Amino acid sequence: MTQPIGIGGPRFNAINAVGQTGTTPGALAGQAMTTLANRVAGTVTRALGLAPSGGSPLRAGDAYGIEGVARDLAATLNAGPADAGRLSRALHDFTSEVASLVAASPTSDVLDRLSGLGNAPLDPDGRPGMSDSDKVIATIDSALFQLREDPTRVGR
Repeated sequence: MTQPIGIGGPRFNAINAVGQTGTTPGALAGQAMTTLANRVAGTVTRALGLAPSGGSPLRAGDAYGIEGVARDLAATLNAGPADAGRLSRALHDFTSEVASLVAASPTSDVLDRLSGLGNAPLDPDGRPGMSDSDKVIATIDSALFQLREDPTRVGR
């Protein structure tokens, strides 16, 4: 049986497991995804009436503060303008996927899937020439792949 998410229960806190703390590119990606997933889950569940209203209203154009998170991440990685744009696009894609997932099925199962993103490879294979920005984007892409998988498929 699935249950509505609700804000403040242990399921909502499970999102905090998305990323680990640290300064590796994968850990930084996990922290950015955690921040955005928390914002999405809180905003969408309030909008659907599954949690008490409150908090700040949506901001036009950047409802979840993606650009601020992307800017902070790019600055931490010393990313150039091209890499900063790639990071921003990757975080926009991630946030869009999380918002779609939460809006389509606001259940505890969705939070379980979000918290399961901590199993994403935190530092990809490290091919020669891979920048820290490349590693962050690979981590975000891996999380997107996991979110898009069919959770009912048992034979892998």
